[in-house]
Amino acid sequence: MATAKKPSESRAGKFAETRKIRNLTEELSREEYSLGMPLLDAAVAGVILGFKPSDREMRTQARRCWEILKPQLNQHLLSEDETVLPWAQDAGGIPAEVMNRIKKNHREIRAMIGKLVGVSFEDDPDKVVSVAGKALCALAVKLDDLIDSEEMRLLPTLRKMLFA
Repeated sequence: MATAKKPSESRAGKFAETRKIRNLTEELSREEYSLGMPLLDAAVAGVILGFKPSDREMRTQARRCWEILKPQLNQHLLSEDETVLPWAQDAGGIPAEVMNRIKKNHREIRAMIGKLVGVSFEDDPDKVVSVAGKALCALAVKLDDLIDSEEMRLLPTLRKMLFA
């Protein structure tokens, strides 16, 4: 009776890594989809606060949106930068110029996040909230553009690499 061959350790490791990346790309896609309304609400609150920082309702909306976006952004960027992009780069499925553009976009997002860290939309003076509101709006717009780009270009490329 013939015994079934077991995959080599390296092949098993590659399958496990591929499965991990596949699960992560599906999770990233779901996260991006769930950010739609918080991004719209953040953009609206941010633009209003940029011109009328005394608006209490918009301060509350901005705080709520930032509380939703901040942990998701941190996790999303960490997942992409620490796991997905290095895997894709090693696999050679994404051209260097595309990888550089993605990394540049992530640096820009982090810079925008840096302008919001430590800001209290509820308690800070109007001048601080005005600047933070503009930063929140810019972040929401940049994220929306980045999500569209990833959904149209990056995720389909990663899926092709995973299922090839």
